[in-house]
Amino acid sequence: MTTFRPRRPALALGAIATASVLLLSACGSSGSSSNPGSGGGSPQTGGTLTFYDPVQYQKWQTTNSLWSVSQVTDNIGERLIWQDPKTGKLKPWLAHSWSVSADHKTYTFRLKPNLKFTDGTALTSQVVKDNFDQHGFGDKKLGISADQFWNGYAGTKVISDTTFQIKLNTPDAGFLQVLSNYRASTILAESYVKRNLAGQSKIQNWVGTGPFTYAGGDGVKEVILKPNPHYTSWPTGSAHTGRAYLNEIDFKYVPEESTRIGALQSGQAQIVRNLSPTDEQTVSSFGGQLKSFGVQGETNALAVQVKSGLITDDKQVRLALNAATDRKEINQAVLSSNYGTPIGPLVKGTPDAPDLSSYLTYDPDKAKQLLQNAGWTLNSDGYRYKKGKQLHFDIWVAPYYQVSQQVLEVLQSQWKKVGINLTIHSVSLDQYQSIRAAGGTGNKKFSFSQSQTSTADPNVLRVDYDTTRANGLGQDVKNPDTKLNELVRNQAEIFDPTKRAAAVKKIGEYVYQQGYSIPLYDETQVFGLSSAVHGFGTESTARAWLYDTWLSK
Repeated sequence: MTTFRPRRPALALGAIATASVLLLSACGSSGSSSNPGSGGGSPQTGGTLTFYDPVQYQKWQTTNSLWSVSQVTDNIGERLIWQDPKTGKLKPWLAHSWSVSADHKTYTFRLKPNLKFTDGTALTSQVVKDNFDQHGFGDKKLGISADQFWNGYAGTKVISDTTFQIKLNTPDAGFLQVLSNYRASTILAESYVKRNLAGQSKIQNWVGTGPFTYAGGDGVKEVILKPNPHYTSWPTGSAHTGRAYLNEIDFKYVPEESTRIGALQSGQAQIVRNLSPTDEQTVSSFGGQLKSFGVQGETNALAVQVKSGLITDDKQVRLALNAATDRKEINQAVLSSNYGTPIGPLVKGTPDAPDLSSYLTYDPDKAKQLLQNAGWTLNSDGYRYKKGKQLHFDIWVAPYYQVSQQVLEVLQSQWKKVGINLTIHSVSLDQYQSIRAAGGTGNKKFSFSQSQTSTADPNVLRVDYDTTRANGLGQDVKNPDTKLNELVRNQAEIFDPTKRAAAVKKIGEYVYQQGYSIPLYDETQVFGLSSAVHGFGTESTARAWLYDTWLSK
């Protein structure tokens, strides 16, 4: 049995994970956060930090991965394990220590003593079990679906108030990392867990152990947080201990980019999330700070839908689309040096990310030949036709990503060069989600889903591609690509680092050989900060972690 124990008492939080536990860890966020006191003297307590976000807040259940929502919830709810964003190491958070059985199916955890939620109730093993049972099994009576990140969960056994065992039916090499994930294992009070889906979807009902607690706002356009005065569960490696420095955080949904940048310049806002590349220089020009963080997990890509009846069900067409995509031009035309050019299905820096650049070469001549072979003939209008039907796709701007519109416009011009007509539609977040769920609207089909799932472990590929999980390709679950399912499932049971890296590479190779994914860019979060902000950082997937953040006066 492999055991993790801190070297010092729990309050010292000086734990360093053993090599066997760190087997699943690797590099953290590519960005760097300021250290408290750097450039601003000693940390100061007090002040209100106003945080502007371009994406509307909605659906506050723990499994929500909406960027705007996760910036808030990351500071209210906590997990058993903290993944260091710089080193990728897994460290104690709510857990004091843990051990893993030789067959990798039993995980024994011991909680830090005397932990409480902000409503005064105790964090016990039973509360953890109730949280994890909802993640692992779902709850039909409450309308709660099982979490796609939880693989082969068999249940949690309570041993004592502070000790419990998590059981898996099958080994999962990424499971410890799942227990550090911002949306897969957050532990909240029983008052939240007992609510139905509607109740769990309201920020007002979030009760966590974190450094901040909900204090106001409608949860749609604004959320206000206040510090938890009794905070004791800071993660290992925090820059300080005790309560957070800030007196208040005011998160606001502000869709107009010019308004966000103007507010940052005037001092009305102190942090603006997801700057567009064109505004990065603007922020620097008036003395603001730029902080960029690579988002570990999948690259931002078009997941090609392979449903019967869609043009993209043809493998030759899928391969042609990939060959017609020039990622270097996308980066140079509308992004910035903060964004990486994809080398494979995983963002550079993600554990076991393979270099499969050879599959991502821009080759318009190859694209033309593949389309010709598939029966799509070039017409005098510059577009291709087959049996009188134009080679045309509809695509919707993904509201989650600040650069989606600009990237798709470059893609539109690239595909036109090989005879493909791409029509871009821009709609609201609610409309986008409805159209995506319905597979299109009217005669416009949803052939591509621009997306990326973020977590710092290659098992993210199983979460996305496995037809029993997210089924990101929209496959017929009764007739799936059995080889892809087998590949993504097998890597989860490999614990030898070299063999697992090879298995992950095989997944990427197969995905590109089938034309299932069209990578666009390495997902990156760029924050604009006023000069008064210090100690700002994120967790391992670039969600704001504001415990160490403070404001100079």
